[in-house]
Formats: sequence, structure tokens, C-alpha cells
Amino acid sequence: MSCEANRFLLEHVPPEDLGASYSPRTRSVARQFAHMHDVRLRWLSHAAPSFAKGLTALSKDEEPTKKQLLAALAASEEAMAGFLEQSVATGKVKSWKGPPATFLGYVVAHEAHHRALAIVALRAAEKKLPQEVVYGLWDWGKRASHRGKRGE
Repeated sequence: MSCEANRFLLEHVPPEDLGASYSPRTRSVARQFAHMHDVRLRWLSHAAPSFAKGLTALSKDEEPTKKQLLAALAASEEAMAGFLEQSVATGKVKSWKGPPATFLGYVVAHEAHHRALAIVALRAAEKKLPQEVVYGLWDWGKRASHRGKRGE
């Protein structure tokens, strides 16, 4: 559901608002999503390199487009799902203290934190998201109906 929430939010941010940030020298909305992908990639590269094959970090020198972000997040989501399945099967995550469920909790919390920072950046830049999007992050039924409408 966390990955679905990422997609839902990102799909509803107008492309012209991806550069918004809440203060100078902080990550833009686009960079918040790029950071999520890049952190996934760092974990995979360290803990399970076979799952990181074919994935690349998003350049820090340029703002990624919505299309680039959605593609990168989809690819790292699939790789993380495989990694988590393997971790559950073995009962451990390399370099993580605790069972795989706690690692999943960390990943979900980390990504929720960066979704919130993206929303704060949009608000600070006076780029308001529709209430149905903000509430849709918490209402899984709305996101499910969103998927149906978009043919996913």
C-alpha cells in the first residue's frame, strides 16, 4: 500500500509543481520521490545485489520528470518486493537488526515521511492538492477506485 500511495500522490502532482520545495537547499517534490527510489536501491545494492541489477540511481544533477520517477519507483518497487519475499523466507535482512517485518516497517515509515515532505513543499509553494488526493492517501478505497478509473 505504501508504493500505491507513492504512485497516487505523484500522479496527482502537476508536472510544473515537481520543482517546489519548502525552503532553499531542501529537496524538491521530485527529489523526495527520487530519494525514495535511491534509498531502495542502496539497500538492495548492499543487502541483495542480485535484486539491484538493472536499476540505476536518479541523477542528483537534474530534476527527474514524472515519467522517470514513476518508472524508477515501479522498478525498485518490484525489486524490493522480491527482496522482502526472500527476506521473509530466510527470516533475516542483511545488516538489519530485527526480523524482516521491522525492516518493512522502516521502509513504509521512511517513504511516508518523504510523501509528507513532498506535500509540505507543495503547500509552502502555494500549490494546493485537491482534498480528494490528500485524503485519498489515507483512504485505500479511494485509491482502489482510482486504479479502476485509470485502467490499472
